[in-house]
Amino acid sequence: MTIKKLLVSAPLLCVALFATSACTDDGGSEDDEVGSTEDESTDTTDTTDTTDTTDTDTDTETETETESDTETETGDDPFVFDESPAGDYDQIDRAGMPAVNTALISSKDAYNADSPESDIALDYLSEIGAALTGLHAALDDDLEGLGLTPCAVQTCAEQGGPLVIPDTLKINLEMPAGFPNGRLLTDPVMDVTLAVILLDLGDHTVLDLVGVNPTENDVPFLAEFPYLAPPN
Repeated sequence: MTIKKLLVSAPLLCVALFATSACTDDGGSEDDEVGSTEDESTDTTDTTDTTDTTDTDTDTETETETESDTETETGDDPFVFDESPAGDYDQIDRAGMPAVNTALISSKDAYNADSPESDIALDYLSEIGAALTGLHAALDDDLEGLGLTPCAVQTCAEQGGPLVIPDTLKINLEMPAGFPNGRLLTDPVMDVTLAVILLDLGDHTVLDLVGVNPTENDVPFLAEFPYLAPPN
């Protein structure tokens, strides 16, 4: 009886297991071969996808390298400078100390084309004296109204002379940095310059005009190069 049930149930068992294996006398199956073929097909598909992705990545890297090469070839580096000799250029401007050329020199074209040797020869002293006289005529009343003592024109010329004659930037590495020995970004350069040519420094210091003008930027300086804040 038991054997009969087994014989009857065997075909049903084969049907139930048909999805995963075939019931054959030798224990093998055609489905195994089909499944193997399907697996190989799947593997092939996966390999194709991987190859396509790799090709795409390679193409992207190649494009990036090409763009980088192009940027290098076109010279986009902002720190590439023209090294032509100075004799190839025409001098059209010069300014060492701030505001000297702007406020004290009337023959600007000649001054711009000239050299510091002419400053030392006092070629522009009369122009500077005339400009100082005009500034004091216009501003002395205002200075006195602020409780400040204006200097006489001759005294102002003597105070400012070492700064503006010659009209060059000056730096002494053995002295502390700060205007007029170089210039820090935070130095109140215009206040110091105006104090030297307008105030009697026997009664005042060069910082006594600080606060008359703005004392800080609208936007703070950057902590890293290039330090200057973006323009606004």
